[in-house]
Amino acid sequence: MCGTPPVHQAPDRHPADKVQVNNSIGDLFRDYGEQYINTYKPSLQQIKLIRAIRVCKTPALGGTVIHCKDCGHKHYIYHSCGHSHCMICQSIKREQWVDKLRSQLLKVPYVHTVFTLPHQLNSLARNNESVIYSLIMKVAWMTIKAIGDKSAYTPGMISILHTFGSDLKYHIHVHALVTFGGFSQDGAWIYPMDKHKLDKYRSICASYKAIFIKGLRQLYKSGKITYHQDFEVLISDVENIRWVVHSTRPTMDTKVIEDYLAKYINRIAVSNKRLDYIQDSQKVILLHNDYKNQQAGQVAPKAYKIMEPLVAIDQILQHVLPPYFQKSRRYGIHNSSSRLKAGIPNAVKRNSQTIRTVFEIINELMKLNPYKCEKCHSDNHQTEDIKPDKTWILTHINGPIPRPPPATKVLEKSKPI
Repeated sequence: MCGTPPVHQAPDRHPADKVQVNNSIGDLFRDYGEQYINTYKPSLQQIKLIRAIRVCKTPALGGTVIHCKDCGHKHYIYHSCGHSHCMICQSIKREQWVDKLRSQLLKVPYVHTVFTLPHQLNSLARNNESVIYSLIMKVAWMTIKAIGDKSAYTPGMISILHTFGSDLKYHIHVHALVTFGGFSQDGAWIYPMDKHKLDKYRSICASYKAIFIKGLRQLYKSGKITYHQDFEVLISDVENIRWVVHSTRPTMDTKVIEDYLAKYINRIAVSNKRLDYIQDSQKVILLHNDYKNQQAGQVAPKAYKIMEPLVAIDQILQHVLPPYFQKSRRYGIHNSSSRLKAGIPNAVKRNSQTIRTVFEIINELMKLNPYKCEKCHSDNHQTEDIKPDKTWILTHINGPIPRPPPATKVLEKSKPI
């Protein structure tokens, strides 16, 4: 089905220095990106991501070389593409995001809640991505707010949209950090009626389903969503099943949840740690959680999924979000526009600055470099900028070289006679 990709050559221009670009995802997209574009006809948003991944952390974007003065070893650091969906780069942005998140959370218990969209609605969601994605995030908050209304308090919620499962399948769900309780109108903190959960499981699921279906009907009647089959049959199908809302017990230790939410805030679907592209056999191996064989109370076992390169790329790119879509949102007392936010007592606020953020600023201002040589561990080195190599990608891409857009002729203004 696929042509044999060329042998990947070392991207360094100097024969004496062997430099490697260590990312399987980059190799996969360099070998099969153009073939995928010609075969699957992806959207412009997806094409931009393909071509960003191919040059991410490669000589094509330039970088820095650190030269050890003691042993002569050279360490190459290439620039990132900076694409908001790229799976290779932006680790520093994820760290900064989780630092900011930690400073915004309060010294109160939180609950990790996951709102899942039934798979029967996948086809509708694929054809109305922006509208359905926004709806599930809004309905998740309306469900939590309805719980707070029962006890006359306003909770806080920070949510992130995911469209993928561990195995890259289309699985729409919202992860939310929800305050266990909230502030009343007079500024008092009120806890839920149950000590261990926000509300009864069946009640949360039923409320989530009812609010979502009501919103879905309104969108359909207003013409904001389209569906190629009988809409009422679809609604009837999802009305007769239980919708899933999973909630953990309240906890003050939210670090694990924070790290999980930050994991995919600046990328989609998968990372190099779980995906291995084998060029010789033209196979992609994905390590994922096998939830089907998970035992109650135990961590899900690991399993391997083997795919053809084009299929793997398609599995990844189906999770590219619509342009300008905001995948992380804040509600209630965590929303910057909430009037209750201004009245939160200092006693329940966390420190607004973190040590790591302070050091990042200091390092940037003072240009500190903690690097030590990989060979001799010496800190006696010098750095040198590497200019972007515009021709690098042309020798490391499989398939036809993408053509630039046709040049447009500019008509000269007529001169007065």
